[in-house]
Amino acid sequence: MARTKKEDEFYTLLKEFAALIVETSEEYSGIVHDFPNSISRVPQMKVYETNCDDRVKTIMGKLYTSFITPLDREDISELVLAMDNVVDAMYGVTMRMDLFNIQDSRLEADQIADLTVRAVKEMQEMICRLPEYGKKPESVMEKAISVGDIEDEGDTVYQNALRRLFRGEPAAADGKYAVTWLRIFDRMEQVLDACDDAAGIVRAVIMKSA
Repeated sequence: MARTKKEDEFYTLLKEFAALIVETSEEYSGIVHDFPNSISRVPQMKVYETNCDDRVKTIMGKLYTSFITPLDREDISELVLAMDNVVDAMYGVTMRMDLFNIQDSRLEADQIADLTVRAVKEMQEMICRLPEYGKKPESVMEKAISVGDIEDEGDTVYQNALRRLFRGEPAAADGKYAVTWLRIFDRMEQVLDACDDAAGIVRAVIMKSA
């Protein structure tokens, strides 16, 4: 019987990290959708953020001591840090919703949160396919491009959010309200940007090896 080739530990660690980020994104989306009733769940995002930091330290430690790596060390390091930035950005959104004492919800906030979950799940699939990038680069690239497409969708929702926020809504007549939500939306857009940054690193890896 043929023996199954053991997966490189870095791919395994990246997959575990991606799965944790998916879990974080689902909590993030739930908090955004239910806010302000979900305010008590915000500290859980800090727990996720800390757990992800621990994953980064583990991977970086392995990277420092390993003689052979499946991708260039610099690429692995950049990818791991970019993935961690996604979690940091999500935590930043929920923390600000708490600190800014947000007392309502916005349709576009729910939409961007949903797009974030989609982007993170595509990022996870991209990472899961990464071990095959040498044989099936188009499969990995497909998911890396998909993350960018979702980020583009987010740009459209973001623009719609600001248009509605600053164009005559009764609630938006309060400048403080509008500026507060502007800062929230800016941060939410940064989450999607962070997802695309991670995908961009993978896109560059594939192009470099083409």
